[in-house]
Amino acid sequence: MALTLDHVHMRCQDLQATEDFYVNMFGGEVVARLQVRGNTLVRVKVGDMFLALSPKRADEPEPNESGIHWGAYELGFLVEDVDQAFEELSAKGAQFLGPPMEVRAGVKIAFLQAPDGVKIEILHRD
Repeated sequence: MALTLDHVHMRCQDLQATEDFYVNMFGGEVVARLQVRGNTLVRVKVGDMFLALSPKRADEPEPNESGIHWGAYELGFLVEDVDQAFEELSAKGAQFLGPPMEVRAGVKIAFLQAPDGVKIEILHRD
């Protein structure tokens, strides 16, 4: 079976703030705004992948250990130059968790904070 990642769906506490983050920080493009089961779903193209953003449905309990939660744990974006991306994103107001670092030969990374506790890893592999 051949698989291709279609999208990552993220639950948002503030749908507009999350949409704005991916559009402003990463040049995301809103390609659809839909109503699905009574809720807004925003489809954002970031690079060559899609994010599906939606708020918690009215009929769901608050996020808890039952499996309902906000966001995702981490998204990783490949970049040509981590230091340059770090500077560009910092200038846009990104909150990095630390400076770029080489984690092993030929792999440099940096992490920034996104809405709903999601971490973004920018990385480059030689």
